[in-house]
This record gives sequence, structure tokens and C-alpha cells, in this order.
Amino acid sequence: MATIDSTPFCDICQHRDLNKSAEEYCPQCEEALCGDCTEHHNISKSTKSHQTISIEKYNKLPSFIKQISHNCQEHGCILEFYCKSHDYFCCKICSISAHKECKEIIYIEDFLPPSKGHQSVAFDNIEKVLKKIESNISSAIKDRKRNLTELHEQKRVISEHIKDKRNEINVLLAHLEEELLEKVSALEKTNCEKIAEVITKLEDEKEKVGGVQKDVESVKMFASDLQIFMGTKAFQESISTNEINVQQVYGNGSLNNVTMKCTFNEKLEGFIKDIKTFGDIEINNSEKHVSFSWKGDKSAQIFKPKSVAKSIETINVRLERKITIDCYGLSGCAVSESGHMLFLQAYSNRMMKYTQNGEFISESRINPEANGIGYDFSVIDSNTVAVSNGGNHPQQIHLIDINSTKTSQVFQLRDWCCGLSYSNDLFICCTYHNGIKIYDRSNSNVRILPNSPKSADDTYVASNANRIFHTNWREDSVVCYDFSGQVQWKYVDSKLLRKPFGITLDANSNVYVACFDSNNVVVISPDGKQAKELIGASDGLANPRALFFHKTKHLLLVANYNNGALVYDVI
Repeated sequence: MATIDSTPFCDICQHRDLNKSAEEYCPQCEEALCGDCTEHHNISKSTKSHQTISIEKYNKLPSFIKQISHNCQEHGCILEFYCKSHDYFCCKICSISAHKECKEIIYIEDFLPPSKGHQSVAFDNIEKVLKKIESNISSAIKDRKRNLTELHEQKRVISEHIKDKRNEINVLLAHLEEELLEKVSALEKTNCEKIAEVITKLEDEKEKVGGVQKDVESVKMFASDLQIFMGTKAFQESISTNEINVQQVYGNGSLNNVTMKCTFNEKLEGFIKDIKTFGDIEINNSEKHVSFSWKGDKSAQIFKPKSVAKSIETINVRLERKITIDCYGLSGCAVSESGHMLFLQAYSNRMMKYTQNGEFISESRINPEANGIGYDFSVIDSNTVAVSNGGNHPQQIHLIDINSTKTSQVFQLRDWCCGLSYSNDLFICCTYHNGIKIYDRSNSNVRILPNSPKSADDTYVASNANRIFHTNWREDSVVCYDFSGQVQWKYVDSKLLRKPFGITLDANSNVYVACFDSNNVVVISPDGKQAKELIGASDGLANPRALFFHKTKHLLLVANYNNGALVYDVI
């Protein structure tokens, strides 16, 4: 493949011992062309369909995109085919020799996206994630600067209080005043330095994102279709690193809101002679004033940090707390990003909200104008949860703001929905008479998942970017489908898994199932080949119906149908 510098020569002319400046570059031929050779190239029968770009535009492409060849490195022929089985591009010779037995070989032209505008779904996703990362970084920087100002102001106010109090007491306490002022200054300095380090790190990540955005724009405008497709993975890896770094800042406490508070010795006013300290300075860094938003679609899921998968044999739980809930018939539960717990009482139009410590906050109605609705939750994003109505009218899904518990949007389904999941901008619904149905957010594209059971009432479903997991209490089974409806595996164990209902996934796609009759929670490996009882009746489970795995906090919330709920740390 030709290597192009800032002032290249025409490759054709150089073969003739001529040095003429190149004006265009052909990605298919992998050659730089002068003006005369470009004219011949454009009218030649074998090359007139090739799309050339100017050398100026070519030089704007990232170096790894320029290195992507259109020709087979082994045989030198044009890459014309794509083997799905091996995820490999191949030429005619490769397809005959190395991929003769492969059943899924297609023409690249049928596989690649349209060339117009160099757009592809993958690049749309990359741009969306980049914008979201940039937005999150900007929000975090703004919040850290706010916290700096807040700390400076708190230091000023505290210093004034200290000096005012110092003026009220005996001069003998002067050295205690000095010690306290030094303490508040030291704490303010230490914590401001930490915040400044966080800002520097975030600004560095923002600069990296900006660089990738420029590369993406250049690739969109000037790269060939094959280069776009093969370069996408490199972009994805770079973006994944950016996203991991930013999420680490969010998850490791670096964005915790740091405040200072001064408390004076209780004996200061009446017992001056007995005072040993002037006061104290407290640091509180447990609260965040900023929230990251990760779009709940396939693109966001593609670039989420990869958790280290581990065998289900190493998964264990520790009881964190029990939640007393003054009602029966719990059919749905969820945990928000902030830690608030939500519960649904089946067909009662009741949604209850609790703190992460298990204290009751509020109770609200899903639909003030309806009765007998409410079945299952699905978390859409950090601020929104979807609620299915179940088997009563109206046939709707309600999108509810977690903070205000008010309905923000209503989707008309024209079908009853019990178990509910949300992935890839799609609602996956367990219906009464049409099995598992999939709706897009516009409600313009509705389809029934092939091979799903005809009756899926009172069943539950979970999903990730590639798979749909369904519990069938009629058959005591858990079935995994891909999004085309092909069954990937089916798990059945009449002793371990009896009447499975609620289902949820952890970050590694391990499957957690609440089994109503066997009074346990079972965890199943992502491939459906292994399973074990994680929590049983001896741990306090009594007809568990719903459960939810919080992927960030590694918490498993399990709701008994008639006996409150339990929160477990997954370790």
C-alpha cells in the first residue's frame, strides 16, 4: 500500500521515473495520482467507478485508517467477500481456499453501509457516545469548579465564625484559634488539590475525546466504506477507554461533593477554663451534585466498560438489609442510579419509593384515571423508569420520572404487557396472547419474537444488547433468544427452578431468577450451561416474585410476593 506524506509524488509516474506531484488518491488502487493520471484513471474501464479524494483530504485521515488496505495481504487480490463465521474479509482466492466450508460468506457490497455521506450505524453510535462523554466531562468540570468556589466560600465563612468566637473568649485561647485555622486551611488545601487533580484528568479526557471527534469527522468525510467499517473497531476501542476513564472518575468517589463544617466545643461558652480544643472541621464527601447520563441504547451498551467475567461458582451474596413493606402482592422492583428503591403492588396502581437505607419516602399512583394496573419495572436511564400495566386496560407503558414520580410519557401498545425490559431503544413486552412483542420508541415498528410461547402473561423478561432472557413459569424454564427469535439455550431443572418469575442480569450477563415455588434465587451462567442456588428459603425468601440487579453498586434487590424485600451485596 502506498505511503502518502504531505507532498507526495504520483505513483504511476514514479514507475516511469518521473516525479510529478500527486493531486488525488484512489483508496481502491492505493495509489497517488497526478492530474493527467487522474484523468486516465477516471475514464479507464477498470477504474472509472473508483472514488478518488484529494491529497489534502486524504492527509486529514487518521494514520490507522490510511493503513487499511482494500487488497488481500496474502494474495494481493481485491477484498470482495466477508466471512461471518470468522469475522474476516477475504478475496476470491481466500474464499475458495481457506473459507470453502464456511456457510456465511457474503459480498462486501451487501455487508457495508451505503457510501453516500459515509454514514453507518456504527459511526452514528460512536458520535452519540462521544457527545455524551463530552457532555458528562463538561458537567463534571463545571461541578468541580462549583465545589472549589463553594469550599473557598465555606472557608471564608468558617474563618469569620472562628474569629468572631475567638473575640468572645480569653486571650489565653489564641493558640487554639490558630490551630483550628490551620486545620481548616490544610483540609481546604488538601481537598482543593484533589479536586484540581480531578479537573485536570477530566480536561485531559475531554481533549482526547475532541481528538477522536476530529478523526471521526475526517473519516466520515474522506475515508472509503471499507476503511470506515474496519476502522470502526479501532474507534470503539479508543472510545471505550475514554468512557472507562470517565466512569472510573464517577464511580471512585472523585465527584463526591466535599464540604467543610465547623463545630465548636460545647463547653466553650460556660467553661472556658476546661476547654482543650477550639473546635473541629468536618469534611463531608458522600454526596454528588452532578449526574452522568448514559443513553440507554445499543451504542451506549457497546462502549460500557467490560467487567471481568467470573464463574457463577465464585458469585456469593451478603445480606445488606431487610425492607419492611406494608402491602402484599409485590410484582415489580427496581433501584435507581441514586440508590432509591421502587416497588409495585400488582394491579393496584401503587408505586412505592424507599431510600437506600430502607426508609419509606412516598407512594404514588401510576395513572390517576385507571384502576387495577401495574405489573413490572424497566429502568430506562438514570432519571426514568418504565412501568407496564399488566392485564387490565388501558394497554399502556408509562414512563415515570424517578425523582418526582410523575408520568413523563405514555406509550399506547394495543396489547397487554406484563414482564417488561428495555434495550437497544426497544421495549420487550410479555403479552397475554402474542408471546413476546418488541416495540420501538416511536411505536411504528412492532413485531412478535419468533419461537416465543403464544401465552406470556404473568411472565418476566430481561435483555442486553444481543440477547433476550424469558422466564416461563408454565414450563419451569428460562429461555435465551437472540433478537431474531432464535433460541440460544433453554434451562430446565424441576428441583432447582420451580415457577420462575422475576429475572435480571449483572454486568457479565449472568442471569438471576426469582423462583416462586422453590423459594430461592438461582443464578445461571450466560451460556445457560451452569446454575446454582444463590439465596434460599433459609435466607428469608418466601415466594420471591421480582428482583433487580444494580450493576454499579453490585446490589441485588429481591421482593417477596407477600413478605417485604431484601437487599444483598453481590461479592
